[in-house]
Amino acid sequence: MPMARSHEHFLFVTDPMQSHINPARRLAVRVAAVMPNARVTFSTAVSGHRQMFPQLTSPDGEVVQGVVSYIPYSDGFDAGFNPEAQGVGAYRERARAVGSETLAAVVARLAKRGHPVTRLVYTAIVGWVPDVARAHGVPVALYWVKPATVFTVYYHYFHGHGEVLASCASDHAVVRLPGLPPLKAKDLPSFASMASPGSRNYLTLDMLRDIFVALDEHRPTVLVDTFDALEPEALRAVPPFNLVAVGPVVVDEPCRPCVELFQPSDAKAYLDWLDTKPARSVVFVSFGSVLSLSKRQDEELRRGLEATGRPYLLWARKSNNSGAGDGDSGRGTVVEWCNQTKVLSHHAVGCFVTHCRWDSTLESITGGVPMVAVPRWADQPTVAALVEASAGVGVRACLDADGVLERGELQRCVEMVMGSTDGAAAVRARAERWGQRAKEAAAMGGTSQRSLRAFASGL
Repeated sequence: MPMARSHEHFLFVTDPMQSHINPARRLAVRVAAVMPNARVTFSTAVSGHRQMFPQLTSPDGEVVQGVVSYIPYSDGFDAGFNPEAQGVGAYRERARAVGSETLAAVVARLAKRGHPVTRLVYTAIVGWVPDVARAHGVPVALYWVKPATVFTVYYHYFHGHGEVLASCASDHAVVRLPGLPPLKAKDLPSFASMASPGSRNYLTLDMLRDIFVALDEHRPTVLVDTFDALEPEALRAVPPFNLVAVGPVVVDEPCRPCVELFQPSDAKAYLDWLDTKPARSVVFVSFGSVLSLSKRQDEELRRGLEATGRPYLLWARKSNNSGAGDGDSGRGTVVEWCNQTKVLSHHAVGCFVTHCRWDSTLESITGGVPMVAVPRWADQPTVAALVEASAGVGVRACLDADGVLERGELQRCVEMVMGSTDGAAAVRARAERWGQRAKEAAAMGGTSQRSLRAFASGL
């Protein structure tokens, strides 16, 4: 095994979205663990840096935390970007222009200090990063924080199958893409809405197009937050690219745990509450921190959770509720923030009702927790298909005509994974097995750990 050279320096670059920052930070920590003699620096936009380190007197101040140094760049929106107030199209060009200039300054600053960057890893939304890397002669790799299946579907959308994918209207239609098993229309990313100018999803599709243009030009290694056993076909479905499974990164290196950020100092009561509950008895519900729930959806969720007769933990934004506290019966608790990784690894949690963001899904798989999938937009329907059809670790809920998960449907789905039937027991057993496989892949000597070591060592 080659020894790490002391001058190796990995720079991780991501956009300021928390769902990208967290997995990128965890991968950075894992690289530091497999390359203990190398330097690791992490750079996100100033707005994300401020969220991570709110105690800084200067918003662009550098921070050293554990094995990783943090140095921000500017994307031109240092106070944060609000698509509703500033317009969907305002971000892309400004972030590319300002980000390219300020990230180049970060790379130059590191070189001037005697620590030149030798490898650069970036996440999807900052698709302009390869140009900065090439200008400085630095090898680059994409870190794809979604499933390999989603990478393959997007690749085919931009390589000859866009019209077919965008035109799928019937939930019963079946699409066959090279290298993948047949997919139903309901299992595809929401291309139709993503292709509509003015929608909040349009910016995502535009940025994805930039990503694949850059991929076609630079042909970098693509690191994927998944593991071989979970997506063997998808990891080999796009021959032009080398897709390398390095996940799930949510599993900490025992010697180098990833310090949690974005965490209020007083957020502990919900963990104490979980400690009082029997094993696998609690229903945990979270639809993320980005999209707000309608008043009706919030009401249906609460009534459905009460109807299950089980203890529940509901993570709801303040705008969705009148205040955190107990449910109507005292059976549940509602919080405005929680450490989802800790919740999903807690022995009391027996079911996760989720919108199927990939990092959340991997946390649930790793914790051996069955899921009720409630996908909303973008790639979440594809993740839901992986949960239900591929891994068999959950069920997909049916929404009404307004896209609302009604109380009766929620109660039905929870029983399908937590109830006493043979089918529910089978889902739980599969969830336990997949949790063990995920941990084995990420552990020392596992498939993902070996692949990451090979990448970091330049093999």
